[in-house]
Amino acid sequence: MDIKSFFKASMLNKLLGINIAVYLLISIAGIFTFLFGAPDLAEFYGNMYLALPASLYNLLWKIWTPITYMFVHFDFWHILANMLWLYFMGQIFLMVFNNKQLLATYILGGLSGALLFVLSYNVFPVFSTAVQGATCVGASAAVTAIVIAICVMRPNMEIRIFGIIPLTLKWLGILYVVFDLFQITGSNSGGHIAHLGGAIFGAIFAWQYNQGKDLTKWLNNLIDKIVTLMPSTSQSGGRKQKMRVVYNENTREMSDSDFNRMKAENQKRMDEILDKISQSGYQSLTKEEKEFLFKMGRK
Repeated sequence: MDIKSFFKASMLNKLLGINIAVYLLISIAGIFTFLFGAPDLAEFYGNMYLALPASLYNLLWKIWTPITYMFVHFDFWHILANMLWLYFMGQIFLMVFNNKQLLATYILGGLSGALLFVLSYNVFPVFSTAVQGATCVGASAAVTAIVIAICVMRPNMEIRIFGIIPLTLKWLGILYVVFDLFQITGSNSGGHIAHLGGAIFGAIFAWQYNQGKDLTKWLNNLIDKIVTLMPSTSQSGGRKQKMRVVYNENTREMSDSDFNRMKAENQKRMDEILDKISQSGYQSLTKEEKEFLFKMGRK
């Protein structure tokens, strides 16, 4: 994927791409350090500068790590599991929410996981001897926020595990959280605590969204402001341009009012289809309704 294709990709594909790219860079660096007789050097420096430290003192000098840790994986099976969850549940998430909300939920879920991880290691006595050296990496907390958010938002929507086993999202969410709770006493206590932090944000976000409040709005507004300050590659001289919308490879200009009306109509139809899935299952959809869901999920 070239740089232009990356920027044109959906937010879901961007998140997948960033995680995979970081993993590959670390893995390739690990191959070279192995060949030169220092097999653990790449992971050592990754933990040193990219992982989230549990120690408050170390965190003070690595304030960027609550962001970087959620894109770092050292183990193949770790990133594979996280990316599979992100890919499949991210598509369902985008049936209800938009790309900006996906990114914000990922980031805020990851930050919530980081907060609970650091807080737990500095509060609970069981971690007192491990706090100085403990670190956390992985997208798990961020992905968990996305999973739980859609499970709370559409609890009665049915999916099929491995394409065979029917399961409603509310039970998937419950099993997801219960598993992490019981794993806290295991060898990866910090990781599962971080997952629960992401789950808490995802559940609160969905609950508040149902109440008419979008907890991701402030972050999306901040990101929009940052983007507008960045130099534009267009030759418009700073003038605001109308949105360009492509239909069947034919481009036409669309005013803001037309775009907002189309967006509202699409959202209304999306809600109707999701309600139909909740009541009668995915198999009850017509071919046209399935195509509409697929098209909206790719935006």
